[in-house]
Amino acid sequence: MENLKDKIISVTGIGNAIVDIAANVDEDFLKTCDMAKGSMKLICEAEAKKLHSSINATGMISGGSAANTIAGLAVLGHKVAFIGKVKDDYLGKIFESELKKLGVIFNTKKAPADPETASTASCIVMTTPDAQRTMSTCLGIAGELSSDDIEINLIKSSEIVYIEGYLWDQDAAKKAIKKAISISKRYGSKVAFSLSDSFCVERHKKEFLDIVKNPADVVFANESEIMSLFSADDFNAAVLMCRDLNAIIAITRSEKGSVIVSGKDIVMIEPVRTEIIDSTGAGDLYAAGFLSGYLQGKELSDCGKMGSILASEIITHTGARPQKPLLELLSIHGL
Repeated sequence: MENLKDKIISVTGIGNAIVDIAANVDEDFLKTCDMAKGSMKLICEAEAKKLHSSINATGMISGGSAANTIAGLAVLGHKVAFIGKVKDDYLGKIFESELKKLGVIFNTKKAPADPETASTASCIVMTTPDAQRTMSTCLGIAGELSSDDIEINLIKSSEIVYIEGYLWDQDAAKKAIKKAISISKRYGSKVAFSLSDSFCVERHKKEFLDIVKNPADVVFANESEIMSLFSADDFNAAVLMCRDLNAIIAITRSEKGSVIVSGKDIVMIEPVRTEIIDSTGAGDLYAAGFLSGYLQGKELSDCGKMGSILASEIITHTGARPQKPLLELLSIHGL
């Protein structure tokens, strides 16, 4: 097992490298496009082009679930890295530039600027007046993340390897993640896993259950995702099932706060009340705050509070990357 002093990176995230394109839409637009509000749907490049022509984009910013969490940790001062596939195109350069500005290690080899090569992934994030976001994602080259992209030295040097469940939608990426998990366990790195989306959970329930039971050390989910994972009709029933797991389970519940389950211990976290503009990235930044506390050896209650504070910042503006000094925000709350 790797000596802890050799863990020079706090967290390495592995996920879809995506540039988010934000737009405000109404409920009728979602119905017309046959979209389930609050879901993430995979679309092809032709569908993405058509959808893009139907919206009025309000902004463009790098996203991707795991990348958002890594960005949050970077702003908090942690040494972090990200593994994700982009093309050497306009969006790929935006994605790389924004991560590196934050000091994130991002060495994944870019796909060549070849017309035959799939484009850098994009996600059209449509926000309704109730601040709920519905996403249509064109994975492009991100879905071609492969085992060759997993840097062994990066994984073995990380205290935590953070993985997003969305990757399971592509076979090549799935193999890459299995390789990363194997390396993590061989060299004593913790594995943190995000369930990502209830529809994603339904598509890969058995495999997700296997990961949650072992080898995951920390699992992030929202209320609908954890209920879907355990096929539970009642949230409390799902929480009780979490008590039988070895992993720490952090479950976000929007305005109800969050619940952290660690063995027989159940910790309730109050939400941080604030104006909601856009819920995109709330779960990602909750994970960043929680993992920051976890890395510092804080009590689970404080880890949850840190997650809630960061989530409360991200929902006050459009986009899933922080716009305020996060350490200052934590300090205001005594953390």
